[in-house]
Amino acid sequence: MLGSLKEALRVLERHARILELVSDNEPVGIERLSELSGMEWHKVRYSLRALEREGIIRPSPRGAVLTEEAPERLRRVLEELRSLKEDFELLLERYERLAERLEGREEGEG
Repeated sequence: MLGSLKEALRVLERHARILELVSDNEPVGIERLSELSGMEWHKVRYSLRALEREGIIRPSPRGAVLTEEAPERLRRVLEELRSLKEDFELLLERYERLAERLEGREEGEG
């Protein structure tokens, strides 16, 4: 039930790791990022493209670099993540209540 969500979180985690490495090593190319991260180059390229689509990084002749808009774009990502966190907390509470209710049913049957 949660497999695709877990996979999405792993991808976001990978994007964050690549962004950290770009920030620390810019300009930096795919091969170097692959070495530094231990990730396969196609996963690095996928993350670079995602970060580029968000306007956080851009390609340069010597490799990926942060954009001038990176701080603002990253703040927007943080806002979205905080909103998701709130949604997850509400959903967690709902499932906890449901689990308690279902456990109460089992006890009533016994």
